[in-house]
Amino acid sequence: MESCPQELRSLYRAGRVIPFIGAGASMSFKWDFRGEEVTGPSWRELVDVACKIMKYPEPDLLRMRGSDLQILEYFRLTKGSFSPLTNWLVRRMDPSDGELADSTLHQTMASLDQCNLFYTTNYDDFIERSLRLCGREAVAITSEREMISNGNISQVVKYHGDFNRPEDMVLSERHYYRRMQFDGPLDWKLRSDLLNRVLLFIGYSFNDMNVALLFELINAALDTLPDSVSGKRAYIISHNPSDFEFKLFERRNVTVIPTYGDDRTAATAKVLQEMSA
Repeated sequence: MESCPQELRSLYRAGRVIPFIGAGASMSFKWDFRGEEVTGPSWRELVDVACKIMKYPEPDLLRMRGSDLQILEYFRLTKGSFSPLTNWLVRRMDPSDGELADSTLHQTMASLDQCNLFYTTNYDDFIERSLRLCGREAVAITSEREMISNGNISQVVKYHGDFNRPEDMVLSERHYYRRMQFDGPLDWKLRSDLLNRVLLFIGYSFNDMNVALLFELINAALDTLPDSVSGKRAYIISHNPSDFEFKLFERRNVTVIPTYGDDRTAATAKVLQEMSA
């Protein structure tokens, strides 16, 4: 049974929880795309599409030669840019307001009225759109010039860029190496935002390619900060976790909130509802 830790509920009521939202959120509901019912693509599907654009019908044959990040780096070198891939993403990631309003997870996240700051590695605009559908003013932040100090406006920090700034989207091996330097404006903002707050990871799995990068950054940042009042720094909602996940997340100083059952989305939404109750 899902159960939100009491300390996380207290932190939420104090306005000290920052949701950090991954691809699982965009994969949690369906919408119509050219007559087909789709969800947000997994990373594997994104790479498969890149291979098809390059006229490689068997993506797994390329995977025998290199990693997914290296395949996307090869895509950039072959095509000259990521435009063919990002254009496909923009066309696909366009549910109507009605379809987005039917997303249980997005509407639950948008109803977290004690959270005015959200981080995401997703490129889409589902979070900020969901906030606006709930009557909340929201702004997407992808660069220093977009950073604001108005506490009445919800901030959605697009940690890996978004469609409005395709040149800053983190997609390839080269992008990730550059991102791992942790010295850009968004990294400085994250370090500042973490002071006396905790992160709640939503929509990530342990084998998500972003997880290792994010946790490395968080641990690097937190090692230089004073002890938090809460004694915690990060939580992750993990579905049907094994001892494997528990142990390795614990090694990364992340507290696992386990959920169980066949419906990952409903279980995740229930934890968030418990937190905000």
